[in-house]
Amino acid sequence: MTGFRLPESARRRKEPGGILPEHQEAKRQRLLSNHVKECHGTADFVSEIGKLWEEAQAKFLTIGRYLVQAKEGLPHGEFESMVANQLPFGRSVAYQLRMVAQAVEQRRIAEDDLPRSYTNAYKLVLLDDGALRRAHEAKVVRPDVSRRELTEFLNKIKAGSQQGTPEQERRAQRIAWLLSRAKALSHEMAQIQAELHALSGGIRDRKRAHHH
Repeated sequence: MTGFRLPESARRRKEPGGILPEHQEAKRQRLLSNHVKECHGTADFVSEIGKLWEEAQAKFLTIGRYLVQAKEGLPHGEFESMVANQLPFGRSVAYQLRMVAQAVEQRRIAEDDLPRSYTNAYKLVLLDDGALRRAHEAKVVRPDVSRRELTEFLNKIKAGSQQGTPEQERRAQRIAWLLSRAKALSHEMAQIQAELHALSGGIRDRKRAHHH
């Protein structure tokens, strides 16, 4: 998958001379899992590529979950340093993977519905709840959704949002005015209460003086 390519320095690294038996076995398993079989016909190719693609999906979600755990568990500043200097991808990819994993944990998107491309998944988790509901209704929240399908859906969402901009602006302006008015009234009420308190105190003082 794009985004997971190791830096050149890591690719050039050689295995140490004295490899432990368990390390040899792990290396052998990697080689077997990466072995390209000879396929005969479309069905074979679709089967093999599909299996690898599903594995890739599971891997990026698992990486995202590790990143969430690291963000929550590492001391302040250590997570950012790890992402910047020690991982085979940068801050942008790390952020996207983490946001996707969080969306799955928050049940905004079911793990089984997650697109196999983390970039497509990230575009979906950026949507608000209303737009994400529309994405479900449009059946673009699924593992095999293509970039083209998702882009077309997002463009429709954007176009609909732009058409509603004047109404949204009017409501936003009204909300801003009401908040400003509420603040002013709250300030005025505080002044009234302070004056009442002061006047009440003066009356009490005069009553005490009269009794004495």
